[in-house]
Amino acid sequence: MAASADLSKSSPTPNVIPSSDTANDAMDPFHACSILKQLKTMYDEGQLTDIVVEVDHGKTFSCHRNVLAAISPYFRSMFTSGLTESTQKEVRIVGVEAESMDLVLNYAYTSRVVLTEANVQALFTAASIFQIPSIQDQCAKYMISHLDPQNSIGVFIFADHYGHQELGDRSKEYIRKKFLCVTKEQEFLQLTKDQLISILDSDDLNVDREEHVYESIVRWFEHEQNEREVHLPEIFAKCIRFPLMEDTFIEKIPPQFAQAIAKSYVEKGPSSTNGCTQRLGMTASEMIICFDAAHKHSGKKQTVPCLDIFTGRVFKLCKPPNDLREVGILVSPDNDIYIAGGYRPSSSEVSIDHKAENDFWMYDHSTNRWLSKPSLLRARIGCKLVYCCGKMYAIGGRVYEGDGRNSLKSVECYDSRENCWTTVCAMPVAMEFHNAVEYKEKIYVLQGEFFLFYEPQKDYWGFLTPMTVPRIQGLAAVYKNSIYYIAGTCGNHQRMFTVEAYDIELNKWTRKKDFPCDESINPYLKLVLFQNKLHLFVRATQVTVEEHVFRTSRKNSLYQYDDITDQWMKVYETPDRLWDLGRHFECAVAKLYPQCLQKVL
Repeated sequence: MAASADLSKSSPTPNVIPSSDTANDAMDPFHACSILKQLKTMYDEGQLTDIVVEVDHGKTFSCHRNVLAAISPYFRSMFTSGLTESTQKEVRIVGVEAESMDLVLNYAYTSRVVLTEANVQALFTAASIFQIPSIQDQCAKYMISHLDPQNSIGVFIFADHYGHQELGDRSKEYIRKKFLCVTKEQEFLQLTKDQLISILDSDDLNVDREEHVYESIVRWFEHEQNEREVHLPEIFAKCIRFPLMEDTFIEKIPPQFAQAIAKSYVEKGPSSTNGCTQRLGMTASEMIICFDAAHKHSGKKQTVPCLDIFTGRVFKLCKPPNDLREVGILVSPDNDIYIAGGYRPSSSEVSIDHKAENDFWMYDHSTNRWLSKPSLLRARIGCKLVYCCGKMYAIGGRVYEGDGRNSLKSVECYDSRENCWTTVCAMPVAMEFHNAVEYKEKIYVLQGEFFLFYEPQKDYWGFLTPMTVPRIQGLAAVYKNSIYYIAGTCGNHQRMFTVEAYDIELNKWTRKKDFPCDESINPYLKLVLFQNKLHLFVRATQVTVEEHVFRTSRKNSLYQYDDITDQWMKVYETPDRLWDLGRHFECAVAKLYPQCLQKVL
């Protein structure tokens, strides 16, 4: 009986809420998705719809008031204000296109929205009317990722009209970065006076001469001279840094514009740049960038040193995300730096099989960081990146899958306008440790006895006459209408320092003098085009004996090629022990901005 009494005491009476210790607050994680799915089905089938929305051109949509009110303060206010619209069965919205309304409703019922260049601005406008910031932000993100010289001004004007801060700032940053390209576009002439000033009055303008800024203002003015003449004095005063201009250029300014320029600037004596900040583009210096500047098994994080040969200064570029190694590297004609693929180093010192990655990154010069881009379709280590016909190509490489190490035939193409990769025709043979270069809208790929060419317009691969001394792991670069192929390893694994040049127009190989190199120093070479001349970057290891102790030191030197004398001459040597280049280091050449980098020496 005692047990029975205890049970009765522990049993809750009908009017008592169980304690929190015994309550079970269960939640179905799929409930929200299920409700949304059912609402979408009801919308598609027209069940229980209680409002008809009419937009431009008379297109109507039958939907649910509650759903519209839930995602849009505009509709919530309309349906709950007590005004006429709150009781009407049909409402008309002005300024919204049918496609945009369809996309908004699809978002309301599914949380998904499909964006394209054709619909993104109209959808942003609709989302602005309906006060749906989540859609606006998605549209802004899409437009930012699709900025190019042709549309950046239009996007900036659009963002300024709607007051979207991030879209305005990012498009303005892009315009300043690509200034010389953007000013050639017709949309540049549509800027208002205030918009023009907001772009030009910046230290971050990527121009190497202040005269470019003046010329852009003149071009903008000449588009609507009568209306814009009154603004010239203000624009010149706020945007032109006259001490940075050549006196001879200022003296030749036409009287029409000279009158708009402050008299003190035009009639001054020799200009001085003291106290006048240079634009970002004026500080740019062409540097040699060394990736993988650490031995693959050293346990060290890699650094990316940048050599300013003319000043002797050394800087550090932000290392690739996730410490990626053996990436494909490309510096585009617009001086954008890209890396693709590679692998993340293992913590194990005995592991040699690495998982290939499909990462794709672009370097942001002004912030010294890497920006994520759409991933490769195929993970690959050691692919070659080539810029051709306005697009980028990731060619070959290797992976460790299945039976082990596998070379790749596959090739993919990146279109910056579409911001995506697509697969193109694969190479006839799989390649790794190959070389790829571009010349006159064709891509040339070399490895051993294979010499291929690719025509992007035809998506076609063909064979060319191979080099006279077949070898792999060599170095290739285009110089004066010829492809130079230097060094490499022949079939018996013997290292060679042979130099050959392929005349592209004549379809002919010519043997040049070998690169004079002492194999005892275990050299590793990289070929770059620096200051429009062919250079070899050489990492050499020297072993000396001091008091019966072997000491190892490394020297990194730069050799310049003289095609007239067919000779190589040392022109630079890096400071001792500044960094340790691994065997798989790669070099690239780009214009960098010292104030955006970390100075090492």
